[in-house]
Amino acid sequence: MKKTVTLAQALAAVSSGSSVAFGGGGIQRKPMAVARALATADLDDLTVVTMLGGPETDLLIGAAKVRELRFAFVGFDAFGLAPHFRKAREAGSISVVEYSEATIIAAFEAAAKNLPFLPTRFGLDTDILTTPTAPFSTVICPFSGEELLAVPALCPDVAFIHANMADRHGNAVIIGDGYADPLLLQAAKTVFVTAERIVDELPDDAATAGGTFLSRLWIEGVIEMPHGAGMTALYPEYRFDLAAILEYQKRATDPEWFSAWFRDQ
Repeated sequence: MKKTVTLAQALAAVSSGSSVAFGGGGIQRKPMAVARALATADLDDLTVVTMLGGPETDLLIGAAKVRELRFAFVGFDAFGLAPHFRKAREAGSISVVEYSEATIIAAFEAAAKNLPFLPTRFGLDTDILTTPTAPFSTVICPFSGEELLAVPALCPDVAFIHANMADRHGNAVIIGDGYADPLLLQAAKTVFVTAERIVDELPDDAATAGGTFLSRLWIEGVIEMPHGAGMTALYPEYRFDLAAILEYQKRATDPEWFSAWFRDQ
């Protein structure tokens, strides 16, 4: 079975009002080619889901595509804040549902296991439970009587993950940190993987030395997308483009510059 598709075919799975998730973390291995395409598409009112959001999330907020954001973090790692995200939070222009990293992982895991929620100890007695849109509840363990945090399943409509390599059957490999992508892969209803290159068969050693294998069983289609992570890094293929990141942070909230930037990428 061949699972190679075009970017246009993958984007057809997203419609206005969809919940769209992105893999990677911060300025590492973000599916920037997909984000740029969504930013220019004729759709809006998206719910963006990301554990560690970066430029892809900021881009879509700036392009006025986001109605709601479900996240644990959005930023540019050591290089500072995400300008459109900060502006939107200060203005209250988008709805936000804030998780910790541990609770969003639990939310993905619950969805991956087809459960309505998972109990965890993470988050108890923290301010994350007091936010106006907090989706959590507390439950009492029927065996020990211990109070636990119930984290509801988070099941995005469509997820996009960028990988180093994929084969034509739909399998893919991430070299380096997989972040929450293996769980997101199983949590989302539909998953597309963009890859630097597509081969007929993955090499036998493709997932060794710290690699993460993504099975075709959960992947709807793979798209060949050289330099698909854009200005973010893809280990060991290329580093993040620091000059581009710093310029974006400085100028992204200038409407004229921003409009030209994401259309010319």
